[in-house]
Amino acid sequence: MVRQATGSPVRLALCLVLALAAVVLAGMSFGVSGLPVARALRLLLAPDGSPDSALVWDVRLPRAMLAMLVGANLAVAGVLIQTLTRNPLASPQTFGINAGASLVIVISLIAVPGLGAGGTVWPAFVGAAAVGLAMWALSVSGAMNEMKLALAGISIQLVLAALVQAILIANNAGQDIVYWLAGSINGAQWHKVWIILPFTTIGGGIALVAGRHFGVLALDGATGVSLGQSARRVGGLAAMLIVLLAGSAVAVSGPIGFIGLLVPHIVRRLAGSDQLTVIALSAVAGPLLLSAADLLGRVAAFPAETPVGIVTALVGAPALLVILWRQRAA
Repeated sequence: MVRQATGSPVRLALCLVLALAAVVLAGMSFGVSGLPVARALRLLLAPDGSPDSALVWDVRLPRAMLAMLVGANLAVAGVLIQTLTRNPLASPQTFGINAGASLVIVISLIAVPGLGAGGTVWPAFVGAAAVGLAMWALSVSGAMNEMKLALAGISIQLVLAALVQAILIANNAGQDIVYWLAGSINGAQWHKVWIILPFTTIGGGIALVAGRHFGVLALDGATGVSLGQSARRVGGLAAMLIVLLAGSAVAVSGPIGFIGLLVPHIVRRLAGSDQLTVIALSAVAGPLLLSAADLLGRVAAFPAETPVGIVTALVGAPALLVILWRQRAA
């Protein structure tokens, strides 16, 4: 059943953009070296070469940009994977895609010490693609209902996470890898922004251009079969975009969960089920949710910082239980 919109998509988009701008500006001003909001905004618009200007442009702005790009990637990937599998419980985390990318990245980091963020992109794609293909095969086989498929994905995620922990312990991995696995954008630098930006721009752009066509994937199986090769091509494109978006996000920030699960549900409840509208609004709501979680992690543990992946897990786990309960009730 198609959910009807409860509000104007344009008005909702404007509210999301304004809220995102407010959260980003708050992040620019908050920190051990606090800045008044007005000064942070002034330095953002007109850098003056001062230490405060360097703080804004070299430390806080790349962090804000990385949060927005990762949030957009995960949210759009979540929309696409839920549509591709016709499973409202699907996400890059619940289907084990994040964990698959993390496992291959960790193996690569240990096998090639000193491998930078740029070198983790291709391993992330390999891991994400392998798990994504397996979960897609289970989805189209018809052997599992929605809840069983989600539980299978979570089981795969737990197994892969256990393998990662075993590899880390066996190789006495450094604290930086352990911190990365919690899902973090702390210490973000511009080179990470430049790494993920092409994937966000290209992947998100294709998702928006093809947004109307992805609606065919949400149809029932018989209708999808009747549409023939077109449905298969659209499904292949969606699968490729999921790997690109989720894999690149994990490569630069670690496995941050629940953004891809929660954002599509929130957007559909507020704006209806039109596929293009959901993709477009999720591309804004994802950055908002992840930026807000990052700011919350900084405020809650000040002057230390809680990795954003821990914050999204604390918020997302109860939300997942609610979604599971509703699916059971339905």
